[in-house]
Amino acid sequence: MIGRTEYHNVSGTRCATDFVELPSILMEHFASSPQVLSFFGRHHETGQPIPREIVDANLAQSASLAALDTHTQIVMAIVDQQYHSLTSAQLHDPSFNSTKMLHDLQNQIGMIPAVEGTSWQVQFSHLYGYGATYYSYLFDRAIAAKVWSTLFVNGPDGALSREGGEVFKNKVLKWGGGKNPWEMVGDVIGGHEGEIVSRGDARAMDTVGSWTVKG
Repeated sequence: MIGRTEYHNVSGTRCATDFVELPSILMEHFASSPQVLSFFGRHHETGQPIPREIVDANLAQSASLAALDTHTQIVMAIVDQQYHSLTSAQLHDPSFNSTKMLHDLQNQIGMIPAVEGTSWQVQFSHLYGYGATYYSYLFDRAIAAKVWSTLFVNGPDGALSREGGEVFKNKVLKWGGGKNPWEMVGDVIGGHEGEIVSRGDARAMDTVGSWTVKG
């Protein structure tokens, strides 16, 4: 609806796969914002908004598990890369075992050892749909957090900043896949960091990675 591209086949989420999750992940920040929740999170009888202490307790619990969730995403991204790095000969080799590859990775860097007799990868649908770009969830999570802090949470109107929304709409959402995503993100962030990110090179990747650490 917000797309204003010249061609429909590059509108909306028809963009680079490792950029496509940014809008939805940014929406998660709004969904967990106490400021936003106060508008619709109300008691069904009294109409009173959710008590702030309950919201804060829920956010604190989520934050306590954030590292585990991030680690799980890293494992999934790595196994996605490993599968798609195989040559045709390796895939057709009778000794190839996708379950063993996953279990070896899980036992090597996983927080919880692999469970023998299970083949979790068969329900990992993003292996097909994303094809070696599952890392985009972590990548876009870092960018979304930066956009959130840049345009919304630190402003005078917080999450309800109309100005921030207009910036995101005009500099990102309306372009879809019709503009280089690195340039769009750099334009939103602005300043020296924005200039670095706009280049889309190794240093830009390092900068986005630093946002994950800070988060």
